[in-house]
Amino acid sequence: MQVQTAIANKNPSESSSFDPTMDEAADLVTPFHNAMVGKTPCGFNKIRIEMKPDELRKIIGYDPRGLQPVKRGSKIIEPSKHVSQNLTELQSEVQRSIDNDKVAEMVAYLHAAVSSGNYADWAEIDVVTTTQVDTSRFHDQHVVYVPTAAEYFIIDGQHRYCALIDFVRLYPELARKFTQAVAISVIDESKVRDWAGQGFHDKNYLRTAVKATKALAVDSRDIHNVLAKSLHNHPVIIEGGGVNVVKDSLAASSQEMVTHAILYKFVRGFCEGRRGLDKGSLPRPCLTEETFKKLQDQLAQYVTELYEVLPNWVNEATRGRYLFRASPAWQALGVIGNLLAEVDDEDDRRAMLEMLGENELDWTRENLQWESVIGNRQQEVGDDGKVAAEWISPRASRQAIDGTIGFLKLRTGLSASADDPSAS
Repeated sequence: MQVQTAIANKNPSESSSFDPTMDEAADLVTPFHNAMVGKTPCGFNKIRIEMKPDELRKIIGYDPRGLQPVKRGSKIIEPSKHVSQNLTELQSEVQRSIDNDKVAEMVAYLHAAVSSGNYADWAEIDVVTTTQVDTSRFHDQHVVYVPTAAEYFIIDGQHRYCALIDFVRLYPELARKFTQAVAISVIDESKVRDWAGQGFHDKNYLRTAVKATKALAVDSRDIHNVLAKSLHNHPVIIEGGGVNVVKDSLAASSQEMVTHAILYKFVRGFCEGRRGLDKGSLPRPCLTEETFKKLQDQLAQYVTELYEVLPNWVNEATRGRYLFRASPAWQALGVIGNLLAEVDDEDDRRAMLEMLGENELDWTRENLQWESVIGNRQQEVGDDGKVAAEWISPRASRQAIDGTIGFLKLRTGLSASADDPSAS
C-alpha cells in the first residue's frame, strides 16, 4: 500500500494547489487503496488493509511503550505528548503491559524468516478509531479515505506492532519485503471505552490457548524442538511407549512414555542448563546449527545411560509406581545431563550418574522423603478413620522442578550434601 495524502472529496492530483493556511487543512486524508470494508455483528464498519511495516508505523504514529511513565535512575520519563490524553488513559485501563523480551523474540523470529527464508506469519493487528472514514469511493475505486489526524488504539497485537517498529529500525531494507495485515474498526466515540475493553477481553480471555505439545509438534523453526523431535526415534523412547504429541501431561498409567512438551523441556535443560527451562528465546544458546550434531549425539547417549540405571523407566507395567517419569523429574534430569557433560573423567561421570539409579535411590511414590522436593504428600483414609496409604504426588511447579534439580545435584556430588530422600 502506498501511503499518500490528499484532500477529502477532492482529486489527489489537485493537491499541488493546496494552501496550508486555509481551513481545509483540517480535511487532510490518507487514501487506503485496495482496502476491504466489512461490518461487525453490532453494526460498526471494519476496514482491512495490507501495508508495509514502515507504512503501518506512520499510520499508527506512536509506540505503545512510550505511553507509560518510565523510571530511569532518579528521573521519571513522562509519556509521549504526541497522543491524546484519552488514548493514554485507554492504554492504561485496557491494555496489558508490554514484555520487551517477547518483543525481541518476535523481532528475531521475523529476521530469521526474511533473511533466511524460514517460515513466518502471524495474525492481523486489530485497532479502533473514533474518526469517521469516507467509503463513498470504495465500490468503484476500492479506496477508503481516512483523516490523517485519526488516532488509533491497538486492541489486539501490540506486541506484534512493537516488534514491527523495532524491525524497521534495525533492518530497514528487509522491512520493505513484506506486509502486515491490519483491521481498523470505526467505533462511535461514546462507546470506545466499553467496546475497546470488550474487544481486548474477547480476543484474550475468551481465546482458547493451544496446548504446548500440539503447538510444538508442528513447529519446525525452534532448533531445540527439532532436536526434541529427533528423540522420538530413540530406541529407549520407542521401547517406553513413544511420545504423545497431543497432551501436555500423562496419567501414571499411560502407555506412552512422555509428552512432546515435556521432552522439549528435557532437551532444553540438557543443552542450556537450568536457564533452558524458562520460556522464551535464549541469549547465546549452546545449541546452534554448528553444535547440533555434537549435542544430538551426546543427548542420545545420555538417554541410553539413563535407561541403564533406571530400567523401570520404560516398563509400562511398573513405572507408574515411580517418580522419575513425572515432569519435574524429566526437566531436572535434563539439567543434570548438562552438568554431567562437563565432567571430563568418564568413570567419575558414570559413577555420579549411577547415584541417581534405582539401585542407589528410591524413586517410588511411597518414599515420603520426596515430600517438598518433587511434590506433596497425599493420603488415603480408611473407613476406620486411620491413614491407609500415603504417597507423593509430583507437581510441575517451579518449586518442584528446582527442588528436584537441587536434590539430584546433591546426590551426584555436583553440589554440597543435604538431606537425602532415598530410603534408609
